[in-house]
Amino acid sequence: MFLWMSIRLTTVKQTDSVKYIFKKSPLVRTATFLLIIAAIMGGIFIFKYQTRPVPFIDAITPPVGSPGEVVVISGRNFGKERDMSYVEISGSKLTASSYLKWTDNTIKLVIPSNIQNGLVVVGTGKLRSKPAFFANITDIPVERETQELAQTTTPQITAVKMDNAPLTLNKAWVGDLITIEGNNFGDVRGQSKVYFNANYGGHDSFVTDTAMMMPVWEEDFGYEFWTNNELKVRIPDGAESGVVIVETPSGKSNAFEIQLDSRGGKKQFAGSGKMYVIKYSVDLADVVAKESSTITLRCPVPAVTPNQREVQLIEVSPEPVLQNYQKTLIHQLSLDKNIQSRVYFTQSFALNVKSVETEINERFLSIKNNSLNDVLYAFATRADELIPADNEKIVTLAAQICRGEKHPYRKAKLVYDYLISNYQIENQLRRSDADPLDLIDRKSGDAYDFAIVYTALLRALDVPAFADCGILVSPDLSTKNHMWAEYYLSGIGWIPVDVALGAGMEYEKWNDEISVKDYYFGNLDSHHIKFSRGINTLKPFAQDNKIVMRPRSFAFQTFWEEATNGTEKYSSYWTDPIVEGIY
Repeated sequence: MFLWMSIRLTTVKQTDSVKYIFKKSPLVRTATFLLIIAAIMGGIFIFKYQTRPVPFIDAITPPVGSPGEVVVISGRNFGKERDMSYVEISGSKLTASSYLKWTDNTIKLVIPSNIQNGLVVVGTGKLRSKPAFFANITDIPVERETQELAQTTTPQITAVKMDNAPLTLNKAWVGDLITIEGNNFGDVRGQSKVYFNANYGGHDSFVTDTAMMMPVWEEDFGYEFWTNNELKVRIPDGAESGVVIVETPSGKSNAFEIQLDSRGGKKQFAGSGKMYVIKYSVDLADVVAKESSTITLRCPVPAVTPNQREVQLIEVSPEPVLQNYQKTLIHQLSLDKNIQSRVYFTQSFALNVKSVETEINERFLSIKNNSLNDVLYAFATRADELIPADNEKIVTLAAQICRGEKHPYRKAKLVYDYLISNYQIENQLRRSDADPLDLIDRKSGDAYDFAIVYTALLRALDVPAFADCGILVSPDLSTKNHMWAEYYLSGIGWIPVDVALGAGMEYEKWNDEISVKDYYFGNLDSHHIKFSRGINTLKPFAQDNKIVMRPRSFAFQTFWEEATNGTEKYSSYWTDPIVEGIY
């Protein structure tokens, strides 16, 4: 009993001593308070860490791809920002430059060149998702044998002919109309395509991966006849000797060997190209509507061409009414009252651009451009609302420059040399309503004037030609709206010409070793991003709609905005495309 009372007394004294110290010492009180706060925060952190949701992959789109393509990983719990999170493919973490977008449920990325087939994992801190599988198409072995069932449905090529002679004996030129015989092509073409080998810089002939082959181009009216057993197509721009393949929803045909005549010259799409991510936006403000009305925006989409084949819309806000209507995105703003705040519309694209290099031997070229589809030839040689090929000044000047020359290649070169020698290039684009024909009288003009006049002179000389429009990217990734041209040579295809750069327009070159005058007649670097080839003739949704045109912008199209009569006024601002990343 005495011992218990002694312990009790000692405990009371110690408690009183602690109370006394706590009461008299601010330092002790502060330290105790901080310890309590730290314990609480540590408990919260441990609780959150232990209960933090694990990332989960729902899907990878596409599950099979090739280096340079954009892949979307869909799922949940990825985190609102990437921060230190990562994607790992086949045991390799992707570098920061591979990521295009990171949200809690979506990751967009560009597949690097060194990635192999393997498991895909999303990591957030120490948490890792369950793996999904991605296949690099270049690592997938070609199936050498097909099952009997597949043989009854997949397309089969039995012969490729021109003028009833086998193409292995009778060599054809780019642009020539050939006949492909076989079976299981389908009664209508639909989404089916025909592919040829092309010189993509480093890829040898006889490659059978259609991602590395040249398709027949619809824009060149390349498909002229399609039945289940016979196709008539034109050999596409950039094709070379090798194989031809027909691909339908049922699969790919056998690779049928063909020989093309390349004595007149050849075209190469050099290197791996550059993968760009570009973005532009439109904002509308100060909208005044007297009744229900609609403002429609026609936002240009980058062109798909032989050297710019991979174009993907990676982000758009808000969701457009139509994603690809007449080569544009359609945004609409429906109004039933005035809107004073700004409304923004943005779109981002990923695209791969390769340089174009040509070698021409004019001695073996045809004097006549007779390998073009008749409809395309008519489009590319007539006057239209963009190209004043029938203007008296143009017709007179064209005859003066060429003086009876018959060869299309020499005509194109004579006109190029004349413009560079006699006219001064202006580095900045002129006002939007300036007449490009001013170039002839003023003896100076901008890139727009040079491209339009060059194209008009060639058309007046019966040489098929188009003016192209897009942006020019500098080494510091700044951009400027730019215009250039292309003309057609049977046996080779469309030949690029940038008269403005050839004339010495100020531009920070990526390669100081090239001679601009020589290089830009027949070649084009991978820093030209094309939005339009020729004029994109659009029709308003209603004849009485008010339209807005933007002649010297980054695309050739008849109008960019239209508003119904109920819209009294509004203001709009279009940004020029900017480069958000280059890979």
